[in-house]
Amino acid sequence: MPEEAFPSSSGYLPVSPSTPESRMFYTYYEATEPSRPLSETPLLLWLNGGPGCSSMIGNFYELGPWKVAVTNEDIDSLRLERNPWAWNRRYGLLFIDNPVGTGFSVVISNEDIPQDQPTVAKHLFHALSAFFDMHSGLCDRPFFITGESYAGKYVPELSCLLMEQQQRGQGLPVKFVGMVIGNGFTDPRTQVQVHEHVARAFSMLTDQQTDYVREEANRVVQLIDREEWEEAHYARTALCEWIEHKAGIPTLLDIRRHAKYHATQGGVEYLSLFLNQPHVKEALHAEPSATWASCKPTIRRHLAQDTMKSSKPALEQVLAAGVPVLLFQGLFDAKDGPASTEAWMRTLLWKDAESFWDAERTVWLVSGRREGYWRQYKNLTHVVVTGAGHQVPADQPEAAAAMIETWVEQQISRKKPISQVQTDRQPLTVEVDQTDQFELTLEAAMAPLDHSADVQVNMRTRL
Repeated sequence: MPEEAFPSSSGYLPVSPSTPESRMFYTYYEATEPSRPLSETPLLLWLNGGPGCSSMIGNFYELGPWKVAVTNEDIDSLRLERNPWAWNRRYGLLFIDNPVGTGFSVVISNEDIPQDQPTVAKHLFHALSAFFDMHSGLCDRPFFITGESYAGKYVPELSCLLMEQQQRGQGLPVKFVGMVIGNGFTDPRTQVQVHEHVARAFSMLTDQQTDYVREEANRVVQLIDREEWEEAHYARTALCEWIEHKAGIPTLLDIRRHAKYHATQGGVEYLSLFLNQPHVKEALHAEPSATWASCKPTIRRHLAQDTMKSSKPALEQVLAAGVPVLLFQGLFDAKDGPASTEAWMRTLLWKDAESFWDAERTVWLVSGRREGYWRQYKNLTHVVVTGAGHQVPADQPEAAAAMIETWVEQQISRKKPISQVQTDRQPLTVEVDQTDQFELTLEAAMAPLDHSADVQVNMRTRL
C-alpha cells in the first residue's frame, strides 16, 4: 500500500458514552482538487448498506481515491490503482463502517449492536460529533449524507435526526445541505412487490415462475402488514435467492455479471484478502486483531426485526423541509433498481410529487455519450444510469463522478440554474432526446419504450 494512498485521517469513533469500547471505524480523504477554499469545500459522508456491509467497499471498490484491482482472476496480481473518478476530487470524503461490528468497526458485546434505525442513527450522530470534535478544521463546511443499498434507510433516518438536533440547537457543526441514495432499499413493502415486474421485463423467469414470485411477494406483504418483521425479512431473502437460482445468475444486483461484486468468478472475495493484510491495517490505523469482511451476518441478524420497516416517512420529512434529495439507480439492478425505486417514489406524500412526475425527464449525456436519464423538480432529483447495476460508482465511475459533482455544485449554487454551474472537467450535457427512451418503471415494465419526449432542454455543465 503506497504512502500516497494513506487516508488524510483514519481510526475509531465512539458511538455512545454508555458503550465506550464499541467504536466505528472511519477513513477520511481531503479533496485533492477543490474548486473553492477548503473552508467552503463540501464534505460527503458515504455509507454502504447490507445491513452489515462495510463502507470500505465504497472506499476501495467504488468511489474512493484508490481501488483494489486484480488482473485476469489472478489473486497474486492483487494491488491498488488510482481511481481517476474518485469523489474526493472536489470534495472531502468520509467513510464510516456502520453499524458497530461492521467491517473494521469494533463491538465488545453483541448487545451493543443496534436492532433498529433510531439506534443506528443515534450511533452515527454520536460518531460524527466525535469526528468533528477531533477535526475542528472541517467544521462549518457544507455537508451531504450519501450512501447505497440498505443505506436507503440509514441516510434519511440520519438526515432526520440531524435536522431535529439542529432545531434544538444541538446539531453537528456543519451546514447540512442534502442527501443522496444510490439503489436504495427504503420502502420494503412496495419494493418487494416489484420483483415480478422486473423479472418479467428482463425475461429472467417463465410465466409460471413469475406467478410464484408474485405469490411469495404477496406473502411477504401480508407478513409486513401483520408486523411479523423477522419472518418477512427471511421470506424476502429466500425469494431473492430463489429468483437468482432460477435465473441462473450470481446476483440480482446486476443481471449482466458472471460473478458477484468484488469477487472472482471462482468466488474469491478479494477485498478481504487485501484489507486483512497486516501492513494495510497498520496504514489505515485499524485494530490489528480486527478481521475485515465485506458483510457480516451477525449485523443482519440483529437488524432482522428492522429490515422490512419503511424509512420512506423519514425521507418525506426531509423533502418537506426543502432539503435537496438525489436518488440514483443503475438500470441493470434487478433488486433495488429504477423500477423498485420509482414504485415507492410514486407513493411519496410530498406536496410537489405530482409536479415532479410532470417534469420532463431528460436524456443525460457525459462527454457526448448517453449515460442515463435525469428528472428534477425543486428539491428532488432522480437519475437512472443506463450502463450500471447496483454499485453505480464501480460500474460507471465517470458517469457517477459527473453526476455527483453536477448535483452537489447545483445545491451549493442554488440561486443559479444548473446551466450556469461551471467546473473544469470535460463538458457534461444533459438534454432531452427526440428518440425513444428506455424507462423501466413499475407501470412501464411490460412496455419499456417511452415516446413522451417532445421538448428539447439543454443543460450543459463543465465538470
